Amino acid sequence: MSIPRIFLVFCLALPVLVLNACSGLTKSDKPAISKWWLEPYTINAQEGYSGPVLPVAVSISSVPGLDTDRILTLSADAELGQYAATRWVDHAPDLFASLLERSMRSTGRFVMVSEGAATRPGNCHLDLELQEFFAGLDAAGNTSDVRVAVYGRFQCDNDEPVLVQSASSVAVTEERMKTIVAAFQKSVDHVVQDIIDKI
Repeated sequence: MSIPRIFLVFCLALPVLVLNACSGLTKSDKPAISKWWLEPYTINAQEGYSGPVLPVAVSISSVPGLDTDRILTLSADAELGQYAATRWVDHAPDLFASLLERSMRSTGRFVMVSEGAATRPGNCHLDLELQEFFAGLDAAGNTSDVRVAVYGRFQCDNDEPVLVQSASSVAVTEERMKTIVAAFQKSVDHVVQDIIDKI
């Protein structure tokens, strides 16, 4: 084969090689990441409610390991893991804070303020630590339940702080992400409603 012919074959093959290489940027054998959403627990504002509307700053921290957008599991042997290729739409403390704030607003009893404004006269502060936000696994490694728990305090001005502690465990009946997320939704709803009732 002469040099010009080799050069011509190379020039024709080059675009095919480049196109195949570039297609690797848009195609992958790795599973797609699915993101999961939770809804706020909506409490309809009471008609004719004439009580004070409390300005509240909400602050949510978490115990080590929970500040992630991964959907976590906890084994019977206390091993913290995660479901493959799944995520929450945000890190668990931020997700829970958003759900709680929107639920509180829906009551008509609260208005949200920034943390910096919590120290102003008449304003309140709800300071919570997310202590559980994971799915429990049984000895066989199957999902048995979903657990959500918070601990903290609620305080307005110089009043005595009110202890706020709530936990929920919801059984999981089948090993599907849709079912597991639905259990998270029920557990979060229970905890949020309990917090609002306590403050």
